[in-house]
Amino acid sequence: MLPLWPNQLLVTLSATHVAVLHRTGLTKKVLAQHEHAVTPNPEHIWQASLQTLARILVELAAPRHTAMQLTLESDLVRYLVLPPTLKHISITEKTAYAQAAFREVFGAEVLNWAIQCDDVAPAKPTMCAAIDQTLLIELHTLAEKQSIVLKSVQPYFVRAINGLANALHKIEGIVAMVEHSRLVFATFHHGICTQIRSQAIALDWQQQLPEILARTMVLEDDVARVISIYAPAHKASALAPITHWQIKRLGLSNKQALPQTAYPLLEVMA
Repeated sequence: MLPLWPNQLLVTLSATHVAVLHRTGLTKKVLAQHEHAVTPNPEHIWQASLQTLARILVELAAPRHTAMQLTLESDLVRYLVLPPTLKHISITEKTAYAQAAFREVFGAEVLNWAIQCDDVAPAKPTMCAAIDQTLLIELHTLAEKQSIVLKSVQPYFVRAINGLANALHKIEGIVAMVEHSRLVFATFHHGICTQIRSQAIALDWQQQLPEILARTMVLEDDVARVISIYAPAHKASALAPITHWQIKRLGLSNKQALPQTAYPLLEVMA
């Protein structure tokens, strides 16, 4: 018989960083925590992180059927937003449209990506996410080898956006998320994401913001000059002012969330 409150592994994976939290029971008692910096492999940027995760799982020796929830940061996920359409199209058609759009940017490697699009009304933009299919296969293989259950693979950006639904449902301007190796910038109009961009993070990410925002205004001149920053690893850092911009800090709230998350179909990719 499976335990009523099984062990859980909460994993965050990026090309440069691996974090694992092992907890158990109704009280979610923490049994172990691991965090490691990783040097990416040039051929497969996720390979070194996956090998590090495998070593951690061997060391933990978690009980059989332990549930693993895995979050991928944005250096292992690609995003784009498809424009609104005049009529409803099926998920299959939308995925093919997204694959063609991804291929224009990233080339033939897109053919080996698992692509998922949110299901929205034709009049709204559609957010899409893509993950290397080989990475997903390797994650399932690793879980099976360790006799644990891979419950979900979630893009960090989408998971955070859904967690911030109360704060974002009417937001205007730019939402910036600070991850371990990348900065992700999303343009919002009336609480709807219309554009996503990301770039490698520098040592002092705040010094990057003015240049990135200036470039954004050239490309999207109708954006409200408000930047909302979600940087949970930098809670103690004061936010430096940016000329002509209003700056807000975002944080997850304990208040009840909206009845429906903003991008439910992108919450789980596997």
